[in-house]
Amino acid sequence: MLDNPFETINARLSNLEALTLEALSCLRTTAIAAPEVGGIELAQEITRLSKPRIYALVSKRGLPVAKRGNKLYFTRADLVAWVNAGKRGENETAANA
Repeated sequence: MLDNPFETINARLSNLEALTLEALSCLRTTAIAAPEVGGIELAQEITRLSKPRIYALVSKRGLPVAKRGNKLYFTRADLVAWVNAGKRGENETAANA
């Protein structure tokens, strides 16, 4: 007697679902493992500032940076902390209003 075709389809769909979930988990782990240290591009991505503005802040020592030779290195954690340090509190905005 022939197998039920719906069982075959269901088995293949289950296999596709498992493969899709595995692929998604791989994508999530690579997204989490974003580079912690980067160059000017990382600083631009996090601060949303232009290259000239970043260079100006670096020269005034206003932006956390490490320099090795002629290359600038930024860490994601330091840049995020720098951005968060610039946030205005609710009490500050109420006092200025």
